[in-house]
Amino acid sequence: MSTDDQMSTNTGHAEIRAIVVDDDADVREIFIELLQMNDIKVVANGINGKEAVELYKMHHPDFVFLDYLMPEYDGLYAIEQIREFDPNGKIILVSGSHFERNVLGDTVKAIIKKPIEISEIFKAINRITLTT
Repeated sequence: MSTDDQMSTNTGHAEIRAIVVDDDADVREIFIELLQMNDIKVVANGINGKEAVELYKMHHPDFVFLDYLMPEYDGLYAIEQIREFDPNGKIILVSGSHFERNVLGDTVKAIIKKPIEISEIFKAINRITLTT
């Protein structure tokens, strides 16, 4: 579990704070860099669902970008625990696995498929922001 205290260069709108959770260090680091280059402040990152829950409770981010398949505690564990703590938490599932939206119901606000494209991230953020 680690945190990143770098300041965002966001100047035109409210700062977006996020947590990134993925067991693959390379994917996690690339995703964090991609978010930071686009003025999203990554306040923390983790490697499994248990860390996702701990980090969410600690940082209260605007968004959680969460992998589904992780060792020990998976994304489903994190989704359930975060929802119990904060039913309005904005969880975006980021996965290489195929998910039908109706399988997860309203537990996640959006699903982004790997490989990650920045346009998909902002589509998800905008869609969620407009509906909440």
